[in-house]
Amino acid sequence: MKKALLTLALAVLTLAAGAQNKWVAGGTGHFSHNLDKNAGDVSSDVVEWRIEPFVGYNIDEHWRVGFTVGYLYNHTREIDALDNLVDLGGKHAFRFGPYLHYNILRYNRWILFVEAEALFITVPKYMALANAFGIAHNPGAPGNAPTYDMKRTGFDFTVKPGVTYELSQHVNIDLNLNLLGWFYSNSKEIRLDTNAETTHSSSGLQLDMLESNLEEYWQNITLGITFKF
Repeated sequence: MKKALLTLALAVLTLAAGAQNKWVAGGTGHFSHNLDKNAGDVSSDVVEWRIEPFVGYNIDEHWRVGFTVGYLYNHTREIDALDNLVDLGGKHAFRFGPYLHYNILRYNRWILFVEAEALFITVPKYMALANAFGIAHNPGAPGNAPTYDMKRTGFDFTVKPGVTYELSQHVNIDLNLNLLGWFYSNSKEIRLDTNAETTHSSSGLQLDMLESNLEEYWQNITLGITFKF
């Protein structure tokens, strides 16, 4: 019995050694606060943060496959058609799906990579400005609010580059550069009181390398950490 247990323990250790640095786990995160003013008055105030944990498996030194789950919170205040600052409250969004990671080249501890994601998105009930959806707002009608309850479902596919710095054999720091890449997005928004649907679809090459200030760049960079096992 002891011999069998010893053999089993040796087998497990051998497999673990052979799979060293094959499995990874980690996450990415982002925070931004965008405050726009016009003649000293706030025209929009948007606070956003998101976190996306992931797991993956390194097929070889270049390729990795995995799965990611994300949560995003957005709190928005916007000017309506009557120049009133309207608090639209918080919006919760969830994303999940597979990803494919490819290491393009390595220089010392630095690695340039590209990543493809296919993510399904759901945004439960949230408020939206009426005029933002082309809906007429009649200020003379009693009780006519300038916002409507909405929900959204969709699908996003993106291919974008990033940079990794290896802190140690088991820990990486990642910068996902959402400044350039190829994207495809398809989503459906539903106005909850009437069930009216609006479909949005877009695709193309994104190139945001000429932003006007550092804040614009920061909004398109996601910081992450990867643990290798």
